[in-house]
Amino acid sequence: MSPGFDQNFKELVRQRTNLVELVSESVQLIPSGRDFKCLCPFHSDHNPSLVVYPDRETWRCWVCNTGGDCFGWVEKYDDVGFFEALKILAERAHLEMPQFSQQSNNAPRSNIVEKTSLFDVMKWAEQQFHDCLVNTREGEMARRYLMEDRGYTEETIQQFQLGFHPNDWQWLVNRSRGHYPESLLAEARLIFKKEGQSRYSDYFVNRVMFPVRDERKRVVAFGGRILPGSGAEGIAKYFNSPESIIFTKSKLLFGLDESRQTIRETETVVVVEGYTDCITAHQFGVTNAVATLGTALTETHVSYLKRLARKVVLVFDGDNAGQQAAERSLAKFIAQEVDLRILTLPAGKDPADFLEEQGAEQLKQLIAQAPEAWNFKLNVCVQKFGLESIDGQHRILEEMLELLASSPNLTGKIREDIILRKLADRLGLNESVVRKRLSEVKQKKSTSLNTNLSSNESDSTPRTTDTSGYHQEADNSTKDNQLESELLEIIFVYPECVSRILQHISPENLKNPQLRSLFQLSIDLTEEGVLPDLNRILDRITDPDLKQLVVKIDAHAREKAVHDKLLNDPTPLEGIPHFLKHSIKNIQWREEREHHEKTKGLLFQNAQNKSLNSDAKDLLRKASEFHQKRNIKKIH
Repeated sequence: MSPGFDQNFKELVRQRTNLVELVSESVQLIPSGRDFKCLCPFHSDHNPSLVVYPDRETWRCWVCNTGGDCFGWVEKYDDVGFFEALKILAERAHLEMPQFSQQSNNAPRSNIVEKTSLFDVMKWAEQQFHDCLVNTREGEMARRYLMEDRGYTEETIQQFQLGFHPNDWQWLVNRSRGHYPESLLAEARLIFKKEGQSRYSDYFVNRVMFPVRDERKRVVAFGGRILPGSGAEGIAKYFNSPESIIFTKSKLLFGLDESRQTIRETETVVVVEGYTDCITAHQFGVTNAVATLGTALTETHVSYLKRLARKVVLVFDGDNAGQQAAERSLAKFIAQEVDLRILTLPAGKDPADFLEEQGAEQLKQLIAQAPEAWNFKLNVCVQKFGLESIDGQHRILEEMLELLASSPNLTGKIREDIILRKLADRLGLNESVVRKRLSEVKQKKSTSLNTNLSSNESDSTPRTTDTSGYHQEADNSTKDNQLESELLEIIFVYPECVSRILQHISPENLKNPQLRSLFQLSIDLTEEGVLPDLNRILDRITDPDLKQLVVKIDAHAREKAVHDKLLNDPTPLEGIPHFLKHSIKNIQWREEREHHEKTKGLLFQNAQNKSLNSDAKDLLRKASEFHQKRNIKKIH
């Protein structure tokens, strides 16, 4: 049993956690028969390769071989240990954590700041800021700014838990005394030490506070807007929390926690440039809007969003800066396998201004009609150069091909093929001519790049070695693993069979140490009177790699329909289904084969000595019997 943990509490947390709902908080699940599929968030996935099995409450990616149960998902996705995963899921299930033994290897150590502790202090800080905004005289100016200048309603302020930090550098430090240590607030990037000073000061002073949450609605950071009319000169208008172990700006989007449901329903996500625009969009009913956090949209953002939606619409302000930002984003995103659209608003408006003047329906209509990213660029070029002249067409072609050549991830993709066809058609050119010119542009870029490479590059070429012996060893190991994995597949599907298997095979008969430990664990559970089903096996394991192996074996069992083969076995022999008996015999046969391989070696040595003693003759007789048995097996 895992030291320090109550197995009953772990099982209760598991029972209260719906794995499909948990995973769908982070990715868009697609029904696939009884199961669900999605793009795997743990590698660059283009076709859904991660499968969630609701009946088994497990998940597995068939490409990067990660997998596990609900605890394994949180450990992998949130990059936490088991103890923190248990706390996260317990809180999610509204269960109070019992007091576990602090001697456990899995329990937190006092010198390590847990992510869960950071989530706690951020939630507390959010409450302090929000209370200051809505309930104190200090927050009156901030309330007027939000409600009168920005036009936010009380419901919107409550929904997004907006807050205010007074003009006091020690305000949060003082309020935390008796609740949280300063070191924890510093780790959460709520306070810091000014240069040359020994005491802590607050990060956000005299600012309206915008909580930033992850997809599980946990506060991980804050955005602060300096209060207008405060007389603060030379201070940035907007300020975001510095990055921490729970906050990475390039991986998070403001408002995602509030927009997730609409994104699922519409399969469209709308990306605006700031959190005030995002909040305004939600207030007007455009509830699939999210915003970047003081950074440009990154490829990481788009890779994440395409797991949630089929269409991503980037909305830019209608001024020159917005137009330039839209064009800059193209080379990075045009190769992304997602329906990426770009919308620049008319008449120099930003989303908040446009909504105030035109309303939500007009914006939704523009979003629905937004051109694809490559077509947006083509329209810009047509407006710039015109299609009427030969020179104009030529310049349009060159600028479009420069864009395609600047996106190496597009090369050879079907997406590039479709764009080239459409481009040739739009310009009235022969498609083969366009393709040839693109090859020339790419070659020119490649040549330019190569001239900048160091002449010493050849010295760093890796040398290869003869690994034929290794491959032969790996092949043998693979066959052994397959035999032993098949046995574990049966155990996971038919856990009642462990005692019967033990009558024929012991853990020592398994070569793979991981598979041997899983077999031993199933025996230990059986001897305790506990049925070693999949969940009980997973409960007893703390090693994430071993958990992934368990889920992988179980997933293979499902793919091979092991359950049906066992269930439909017409005539069990000796109380053991044929399918299981076959697996046992395979391992027994391997043991006999290896034993007689050793026998052959001894006989060979004796033959070299030109003598056969009585022991060698006996070994020769047994070897002959073994080969007769092997020939009979081949016939059958």
